[in-house]
Amino acid sequence: MKRSDVGGQAVIEGVMMRGSKGIATAVRTEKGKIEIDMQRTIPVTKKHKYLNIPFIRGVFVLVDSLRQGIKALNYSSSFFEDCEESKFEDFLRRKLGEKANDAIIYFTIGLSLLLSAIIFLAIPTAIASLFKYFGLGDIGLNIIEAIIRISILILYMYGISKLEDIYRLFQYHGAEHKTIFCYEAGEKLTVENVRKYSRFHPRCGTNFLFLVMLVSILLFTFTGWGGFFERLILRILLIPLVSGISYEIIRWLGKNNSKLAKIISAPGLKLQNLTTREPDDSQLEVAIVALKTAEGIPEDKKMILDLINLGTKKLEENKIETPRLDATLLLGKVINKDRLYMLTNGNEEVSLEDEKEYFSLIEERMKNKPIKYILGTCEFMGLDLNVREGVLIPRGDTEVLVERVLKEIKEDDEIKVCDLCCGSGAIGIALAHFRKNITVDSIDYFPIPEEVTKENIIKHGLEDRVNFIKSNLLDEIIKNSKKYKIIVSNPPYIKEEDIKELMNDVKEYEPHTALNGGADGLVFYRNIVEHSLEALEENGVLAFEIGFDQGDDVKELMEKAGYKDIEVIKDLAELDRVVIGRYIVENERKTMI
Repeated sequence: MKRSDVGGQAVIEGVMMRGSKGIATAVRTEKGKIEIDMQRTIPVTKKHKYLNIPFIRGVFVLVDSLRQGIKALNYSSSFFEDCEESKFEDFLRRKLGEKANDAIIYFTIGLSLLLSAIIFLAIPTAIASLFKYFGLGDIGLNIIEAIIRISILILYMYGISKLEDIYRLFQYHGAEHKTIFCYEAGEKLTVENVRKYSRFHPRCGTNFLFLVMLVSILLFTFTGWGGFFERLILRILLIPLVSGISYEIIRWLGKNNSKLAKIISAPGLKLQNLTTREPDDSQLEVAIVALKTAEGIPEDKKMILDLINLGTKKLEENKIETPRLDATLLLGKVINKDRLYMLTNGNEEVSLEDEKEYFSLIEERMKNKPIKYILGTCEFMGLDLNVREGVLIPRGDTEVLVERVLKEIKEDDEIKVCDLCCGSGAIGIALAHFRKNITVDSIDYFPIPEEVTKENIIKHGLEDRVNFIKSNLLDEIIKNSKKYKIIVSNPPYIKEEDIKELMNDVKEYEPHTALNGGADGLVFYRNIVEHSLEALEENGVLAFEIGFDQGDDVKELMEKAGYKDIEVIKDLAELDRVVIGRYIVENERKTMI
């Protein structure tokens, strides 16, 4: 098949292309993936040589194109419609079994042709016949009929072009034309190359429809007028000839660039202002995939920089805050390279397998899934920690808490520390990393924090000094009479009613068990403060991360429990972030004990 013989049509959220290897339909699904259906079919005029006679083959090509087009539309609609079959379809499937699909297709074609005959033949002929009573001759009546027929066609195209769903269909129609133009020009099929071509193509179905109108008008002029039914039947009988002549003209237009060809193409190209719209890059991608598949063109490997640019564009379209950084990090995860490497090796090709994996990660990020969950890692206090859904992502705010607690521990101190509500184990692991002689118990109640904390303990080689304990807050600690010099905690502290106001990536992905602090946000602080005295050594320290408006409340809780030297510490944004106090046993009380 020559490049000038490649054709196609727009379908629901996709494009169908006919090429040398068969018919390929590419559809962009609601999840953003491109699904492809490839049918290795032989054109009807090649399968049966006797049908390839000029001026006869056109009608067979038309019927075959209608049949394949309806199949492509059915395929594309299957991704978006979830409706039950009609009683008629159900009846056909029970009677015809596997042949039911073909029966439905041919029934649809027949019904389409019947409606077309009524709208574009019967109605114009009937209206034009009324002018016979005004004494108009055959030529005048034919001209009026032609005007009515063309007016109906233009009004129909204009009307459907205003429908929202049809607008997107017409965008894909434009994408089909641009892609075919680029291919015919012999250029590499890339979005950048395809984008610069016109969306108006002389071999378009719109052009074919106009040529059918023009040819039928010229032919019917020589048939006289006669009675209404006589004229209608004659026009129906002449449809194969009209189709055959129109098909040969449009084939010639597609291969010819003469002045005559441009003149004949001009009206049909103008009509494409109604039936095509400028596509976006994602729609061009679909058309390119369809044409490459239909022509058996292998997918080109993309370069690092190309993939970062494409990923960035997708994230920008979905209003992701740091699109380029996220796209770079996600590609780095897939190809196991850092940002500096990708910056200095932007022209390096990426395998098709890695490209596919990369775009699957981009799709996750497009849904607002936190980048650190997708990457599976998070930096905290200069340490690389594993994270995943089910544990809170460590924040920079929590580093304020760690840095303050480190001031309580001398380099050579051999003390016991409790990291309560540990999540990923970030606080306890950071403390143990910077103070080489301490031991830490990391405490949480849920299975995923247990798994992730244990992974991070092993990852940083702290198995001999950091231990995980499953406990509902301090229950197991008190039960076993364990004591610590320091208890540090970042408990859930968001007010229950405020959770719905959080950013989507937080409220939809991060564990509510690590966020929900009850009606006033202080439920966990009360419990921990109340029971901490049973788990602290003399002069022990209790340190909390808090919400920006909870400093006074948590300080008051600790004061009532007997804590002294209580400090409220602000973060870099000058917001309350940490409360820390010391449990001092007074001498009198000590003596009594």
